[in-house]
Amino acid sequence: MVANINQITQLSQDLQPIASSIQTGETVIAKRQQNPFEPVIRGFSEIINVAQRDIENMDGTGKYPDAEAQQVCNAFSTFVVVHQRLLNIVIGKSGLLEGIFLGPVAAVLRSLESTVDTLAFGIIDSVPGCQADATTKLESLDVTLGKAVCAYTPGGSLGVNVFC
Repeated sequence: MVANINQITQLSQDLQPIASSIQTGETVIAKRQQNPFEPVIRGFSEIINVAQRDIENMDGTGKYPDAEAQQVCNAFSTFVVVHQRLLNIVIGKSGLLEGIFLGPVAAVLRSLESTVDTLAFGIIDSVPGCQADATTKLESLDVTLGKAVCAYTPGGSLGVNVFC
């Protein structure tokens, strides 16, 4: 389980510089004729695929002994920090897109949110000793994921008094 979480954490970390480097504008989009966020969409899709495989492998593992549970909890905590950092980068880039390019990003973020929640609930169920802390971290991650989805939903906004 720790190795699986660490793999997803590494994928999230590897995607950070890719997301940070996104630049756009009318000339960039006109020249590329594609969504400049496509590498990020592919990266999130890879995270989703790995997480879904981990979810399938998690079935029937039961609860971890305390010593192992703490390692799982630590790995999950690290994942949350790294993944929130990635999501905050993506949220910061949301103003660079308009129109048809928003939908694909919003769609992958919704899928990511669902997959990460399923994985996190499986982790939380398997580590009784740190369920409260892991649940708090998941709630924090869900807030960030919600902001990311909102930022890429047409008509959505992160402005004051405006919600998706």
